[in-house]
Amino acid sequence: MIIKASTLCNKKIVVVQKPNKFFTNTAKNNYDYAVLLDERGFPVTLYSFCYNNYISLESESIFSFVLEDDDIDIEKGFDIPLIVKDKLNEIIGVIGPKEYMSFLLRQLNLVKKQLNQVETDLDAFMSCTDDLVCISDGYGSKVRISSSCEKIYGIKPEDLIGKNVRDLEKKGMYAPSATRLVIEEKKPVSITQKTKTGRTLLVTAIPVFDEQGEIKRVVSISKDITDANKLKSELKQTKQLLRRYESELATHRIEAMKDSEVIYRSKNMEKLLEMLKKVAAVETTILINGETGVGKEVIAKYIHNISNRNKGPFIKVNCGAIPENLIEAELFGYEKGAFTGARSEGKPGLIEVADGGTLFLDEIGEIPLSLQVKLLRVLQEKEFIKVGGVKNIKVDVRIIAATNKDLKKMVRNGEFREDLYYRLNVVPVTVPPLRERLVDIPILAHHFLVKYNEKYGYAKQLTKEVIECFMKYSWPGNVRELENVIERLVVTSEGNQITKNDLPNEIYNKKEENNSGGVFVSRLMPLKEATALIEYQLIEKALEEGGSTYRAAEILEVDQSTIVRKMKKYRTLNS
Repeated sequence: MIIKASTLCNKKIVVVQKPNKFFTNTAKNNYDYAVLLDERGFPVTLYSFCYNNYISLESESIFSFVLEDDDIDIEKGFDIPLIVKDKLNEIIGVIGPKEYMSFLLRQLNLVKKQLNQVETDLDAFMSCTDDLVCISDGYGSKVRISSSCEKIYGIKPEDLIGKNVRDLEKKGMYAPSATRLVIEEKKPVSITQKTKTGRTLLVTAIPVFDEQGEIKRVVSISKDITDANKLKSELKQTKQLLRRYESELATHRIEAMKDSEVIYRSKNMEKLLEMLKKVAAVETTILINGETGVGKEVIAKYIHNISNRNKGPFIKVNCGAIPENLIEAELFGYEKGAFTGARSEGKPGLIEVADGGTLFLDEIGEIPLSLQVKLLRVLQEKEFIKVGGVKNIKVDVRIIAATNKDLKKMVRNGEFREDLYYRLNVVPVTVPPLRERLVDIPILAHHFLVKYNEKYGYAKQLTKEVIECFMKYSWPGNVRELENVIERLVVTSEGNQITKNDLPNEIYNKKEENNSGGVFVSRLMPLKEATALIEYQLIEKALEEGGSTYRAAEILEVDQSTIVRKMKKYRTLNS
């Protein structure tokens, strides 16, 4: 029985039940793929008419994702077909590697057009001024220079492209080099420069940093101020031009540099994000619970970015990092003369700064009891009074709180106000620890590897053995610990291959391999958790060596059904 038929990327797909009655010559001629449903209506098998083979949809190598706004998620590479679902989680098509590559080529052409437009805009900008505009890379080599170069330095622009400012300075073309000073000091500079042609230039240079804090470009603008009487007006014009150019650079930054996203493959994270999409659209307070390092701030930013407040500010406050005697002034601000040492003009608080956006209160359990009633008023009335003030200040702000503590227990112990707890806990969100979503570890590890390879200029790779060690480790520090380990491995490992011998002892210890008669213990954990972890690792090892559930059962001296049942259990927990 045909349930549904559709077309995606010129590939025809049909969803059917009772495939034995369906697989006719007519079906094979009319469709490329068939998704077979079981008696419950769940997809279990993908059949390719092209290759005449079956692919189990229960395999972890099969990606299934939701198509939104006709956009394809290119973050996940693949070499087998993808099942595509609509917003109602119904199957609408299949995308194969060929279609995927076609999509990437279209995206590449689009980026090329955008880059060409940026080049055109930059050329137009640099030709519209008589000032010398020069762009150098982070090492001081010139990559772009305006046509006024020949007038000021007596040399054609094309003869300077690729030349390093340090070499030009040594040859006496000019001194000193503003670009060199920016690279050395990592901050903007303004200097008076003497040229070989006898001119005096006022040079202002600024660094352009990448997301890792490294200098990507240095932009310098040189004004000919040989006539000292024009110095004041020329300086003013230079600053205006710099601001304009800085704005142009910000506008034309590569669009691929996006805000951090939630990286995941596990089912429990997928369910969490689906719920967040619903609550992000409404103005309700959210309390994010989770262990240290699970990514509570990432979740808070995700909520902000998909909400109607994404154009407003996202302000983070770590309630545990601000001294108790300062946190009130930081949150609510103060009027002039409110206390000794206060600014004469007063200061707005972070709640006021977050007006129109989102205020993220991390470690909310650390906020003093004395301030909790003021915070409750902000939540209920959307207003507050500054320290030393008498006037109510209205704010439009959404509050997201996060904690790794048991706030209910704190309420019982009188350490946290009950009314504030229930006002914050309108929508509770729990971020699962990394040990409960093992399937996320490989994709997170790859994400951090790319990040730190780019930051430090490496091209290192993780071996299969390293990923296996990652999957066996319990990650008490969660995602933050994984990121720190990846950064450490990128910096300290030798060669381009990161092996298990490069891993810290708590993740991989050679004693574990040499101990033929026992189990190596790296940390204390609940006995139930340890038993499950060892059982899972033993089954995985037996499957790896035996190659089948039958051989694994023989190795472990249990029934084959036991292996199948337990692997289904563990994979369900980790998916």
